[in-house]
Amino acid sequence: MKLKDENKLTDGELEQVVGGNNMEQDSKFLNVLLRGRPGHCGRWGSFTVADHWWELHDAWRSVGVDTQQEYDGYFGGYEVAYYIDGKRVRQFDAWIHAEKVVGKHLKHSDWDW
Repeated sequence: MKLKDENKLTDGELEQVVGGNNMEQDSKFLNVLLRGRPGHCGRWGSFTVADHWWELHDAWRSVGVDTQQEYDGYFGGYEVAYYIDGKRVRQFDAWIHAEKVVGKHLKHSDWDW
């Protein structure tokens, strides 16, 4: 599946999603992308998403992405690390991979509501 050029994120938009520590964005994205498929997860807000870490992990695994929570000593918190075939990738790359596996491309407005 080839992604349409007009739906690619700009560099400015990409900077907003690359951090890898925003499980709330992952839950929104995966909730819409996986609707009706194995691995479907809920849509959790910032105060509840951490309680659903394993459900998000399982949702990612259903599309071939491994995730780990890793301690970030610099900021003193945890971030999500994404791996495809053992190689660490950015959050955005994990999203693109998931879209290819499912065969569906989502615009930002499709899942961020």
